[in-house]
Amino acid sequence: MIAVLIGTILQANIDGPITPITADYIQRVFERAEEGNYSRVLIVINTPGGLESAMRKIVREILNSPVPVITYVYPQGARAASAGVFITLSGDVVAMAEGTNMGSASPVSLMGPMDSVMQKKVMNDLRAFLTSILEKKGRPTFWADSFVVQARSYSARQLKEFGLIDHIVNSIQELLDSLEIRGEDIEEVDMNTREKLLEKIADPNIAYFLLLIGLYGIIFELANPGFGVSGTIGAISLILALFALQVLSASIAGVLLIILGFIFFFAEIKLQSHGLFGLAGVVSFLIGSLMLYSSSPQGIGLSPLSIGVGVGLTLLFFFVVVALAIRALRLKPTTGKEGMIGDVGEAIEDFDEKGEGRVMVHGEIWWARSDEPLKKGDRVIVVDVRGLKLTVKKFSENTEV
Repeated sequence: MIAVLIGTILQANIDGPITPITADYIQRVFERAEEGNYSRVLIVINTPGGLESAMRKIVREILNSPVPVITYVYPQGARAASAGVFITLSGDVVAMAEGTNMGSASPVSLMGPMDSVMQKKVMNDLRAFLTSILEKKGRPTFWADSFVVQARSYSARQLKEFGLIDHIVNSIQELLDSLEIRGEDIEEVDMNTREKLLEKIADPNIAYFLLLIGLYGIIFELANPGFGVSGTIGAISLILALFALQVLSASIAGVLLIILGFIFFFAEIKLQSHGLFGLAGVVSFLIGSLMLYSSSPQGIGLSPLSIGVGVGLTLLFFFVVVALAIRALRLKPTTGKEGMIGDVGEAIEDFDEKGEGRVMVHGEIWWARSDEPLKKGDRVIVVDVRGLKLTVKKFSENTEV
């Protein structure tokens, strides 16, 4: 191998599920590599897998790159599973660290279980795709069956012994030494602010809670209309959640069941079905949460802790916060003119023959009218407010408003 004395290597890092955000980031790295005349692109990989569409986009970038590509599964304990197999084996040079593994590239449906015919079609398509990658890189093509059809996974040591990978090294410097690369600098490219933000939003657990916050905000706004703060926050969170769920290919049925659960909870508070709607809401919400990523690719899933917290917070929200808000709406107003109804005052003069006179309520003097004669000093109770005039009647302990 000829030693290279001058040049700069551009390094990209894939650490987590393969999503469209990951694909956009890798595409940007390769565009920079071509424009900047870098000597090589090094992709450091640690992924449980991800979306096929994003994986194919990354593989296309690697296979069509005029700049040589090194793929390296690192650090120790890392893996290149599922979609990661295709990306790793697309490299011109493939290396792995000790204690890493690669494999399990069988397809998983995004829309639920596939029938046998569709499953066979998808599997044959992915097997052919991996075969073409192996052919292009001069590697044994029978590995496509092992990874895709049989869903097997192998350690770095096994893959080196079988001749599928080129090097086992435990650091990037060891990798460069094994390739006899001398005098080259490494320039690491991180995700930009936009990519980092979208990647965080597209985290399965964050997307789940954004969905809940969005629904909380909108439901609370409907239950307790006010300045629109909760509705605004809810709408923004819901839009971000829908973006993330689309990126993650979340189950539509799961999303709809979660929304239906919220509707049941709200119906329980408004209609008081003695727990029937509440129970239906819990069941719908729980099943929807379990289904949300059940059919997503390997590496994209919702933790049991997130589901537990989500269910607990939702029950707390509906049966405490919203219930209090709705109860507050049913209370008698305590401020403004409407709040005066039911207040007790005193006539400060005899009412005239038209049934009109002045009363004092809360230390304020008001014009009032009454259908019954009132004398100065009589205690009165306010039964209505019209403009600047009160409607009152004589007060007694049995008086009803």
